[in-house]
Order: sequence, then C-alpha cells, then structure tokens
Amino acid sequence: MTWYYVLNGQQAGPVEDSELQGLAASGAIVGETLVWRAGMPNWAQFRTLFQMAPPPGAVRCMQCGNGFAEEQTIPLSYGRACATCKPIVLQRIREGDVSVRGNQRYAGFWIRVVARMIDGVITSMAGYIFQIPMLVVMTTMGNDPAKANFWLFGSTAAFAIIMSIVAAGYYEAWFLVKKGATPGKMILGLKVVRARGGEFRWGLAWGRYFAHMLSSLTMYVGFLMAAWDEEKRTLHDRICDTRVVFGS
Repeated sequence: MTWYYVLNGQQAGPVEDSELQGLAASGAIVGETLVWRAGMPNWAQFRTLFQMAPPPGAVRCMQCGNGFAEEQTIPLSYGRACATCKPIVLQRIREGDVSVRGNQRYAGFWIRVVARMIDGVITSMAGYIFQIPMLVVMTTMGNDPAKANFWLFGSTAAFAIIMSIVAAGYYEAWFLVKKGATPGKMILGLKVVRARGGEFRWGLAWGRYFAHMLSSLTMYVGFLMAAWDEEKRTLHDRICDTRVVFGS
C-alpha cells in the first residue's frame, strides 16, 4: 500500500507503509502531518490513522500523540500532555471524558495496603532512632521509683513521638514532591497524581500526610473507602483531590 504525505506545504511520495512509519519514527512526519492513499475520500492527519511511537527518550502527548522531551510535557492525572494540549485535556477531564479517564488504571485497596506496609517498615526503622534517648533514660532510672525522673522520661518520650511523626511526614512529602510516589508505591509500580494535573508542592504533600493520619483516626474507614469508590479514593485522596494509579 502506497501513501502520499504533505511536507513543507508540498505533496510528497509515494512511499510504502514501512517507509511512512520510518518517517514518523525519525520525526519527519508528526501527528498533524496530512497523509492520503488511494481509496480515502480526503487527506487525514497521520495520528488519526496510525499510533505514533515517540522518538527514543521522548514521551507521548496524550492529546496530539506527538513525542516530546519529558521536560516539555506537563504531568496530568491520566498521562502527560504538551503545553499546547494541556487546556484541551483538562477540559476533557472536567467533562468526564471516558476516553481520557480510560488511559489510567486506579490502584485498588489491597495493593495500596501492601504499599503502605512497605512504607511502614521503612519509617518504623527510622523511628527507632528517636527512641534511643528514651531507652537511655529508662536505663538510668532503674527499678527504684525514688530515683525515677518522670519529667525527663515524659519529655524524652514526647520527643521520640513528635520526631517520629515529623520524620514519617518528611519521608512521605519528600518522595511525593521528588518522585511522585513513596518507595512502597514505587516498588509496586504505583504513583500518586493530582486530579487536575501538575507537580506536587510541599504544602500539598504535607497536607496529604496529615489527611492520611485523619484516615487512620476514623477507625480506618478512611482507607476502606477505596474498596468501593469508583476511582479507588481514600478519605485523604478526597481531601487532597489525589488519585493513586498504576504507572512508572
């Protein structure tokens, strides 16, 4: 099958299927390039007829299908879009476009439980570091109540608890801002995304951590919400308007 295409405003061709695909892979043909073959009533954009493969090292815009360097695209909830296409994709998401939402698969309740357990092991190990001063105080107190310094013990215990919370929060926030997912989620191929796209900021990352604590304080009902929610959202996902999805 032979094809004709438009290059610099001029008709070019004919070329075979394999040659046409090679031109697309090299970047000579982009998604908007008009192509035609015998039997077609009109010229059509290449991307409406073929699935374009982005150039090596590039990512595909979910709207126009063209390949871009990653820094030239914007992360959205359901993929990445070039700067030109971002408003279009956001409007489609707001309108509940199923074809857009279908590009992403939400992480269910149980896989998120496993990811949280992995993160819990990591943060618990870090928390033990802050318990060392409390253990030292307990050792010096011995078994004699008369020698017990309960104010010192209480203050070191409070220090251990507060620093453990801060360390766990920083762990969560740093990985969300820098990587888009905690190590537990990355191991399982998950990532956290904002419903309206964009990178995580420190304020939102910390807010999600404290909202996560609120999910725990509801007797874990906040976590169980993911089991019946259409988009697998927990309480802290709803509060922060985030989603946990499968993705690199």
